[in-house]
Amino acid sequence: MARMRVNGQALEFALDPATPLLWALRDAANLTGTKQGCGGTGQCGACTVIVDGSAALSCTLAIGTLEGADVTTIEGLANHPLTLALIAEDAIQCGFCLPGFTCAVAALLQQSPRPAAEQIDALPNRCACGMQPRLRRAIERVAGAGAPEPSPTPPAPPQTPEIVSPPR
Repeated sequence: MARMRVNGQALEFALDPATPLLWALRDAANLTGTKQGCGGTGQCGACTVIVDGSAALSCTLAIGTLEGADVTTIEGLANHPLTLALIAEDAIQCGFCLPGFTCAVAALLQQSPRPAAEQIDALPNRCACGMQPRLRRAIERVAGAGAPEPSPTPPAPPQTPEIVSPPR
């Protein structure tokens, strides 16, 4: 049993304490924005979430070590200025890296509202689609404005349009 706050909500996971946070979030909490990219080796950054204010690789963190932790996932950053800047810069191609990248940068901005280029370059998150320049512009757009606390309220899911089949 592991208890923590995820995106502002108290959650209790009745799972093996050795379960990686990544899988607890995806499978038990149905928060599928956090991605797995490297097979649980902690090398790609796609699974990055924010734990107690710092970026953390959720594929390497056992939930049993997170009792009482405050976890923020990409779903908790829906209204964050960085998310809006990524959209404004059209820094989205395949989008696979974005959840981890967004969490890593949001944590960096909380600690350093005007990060140096070296701090940004030191982030372990990489984009295979070639979006690095646009990702950098999104960070620059937000840096200096300060990083407000992420919104714990996830956005409402998009409405599914009604599909009407033509008569046969």
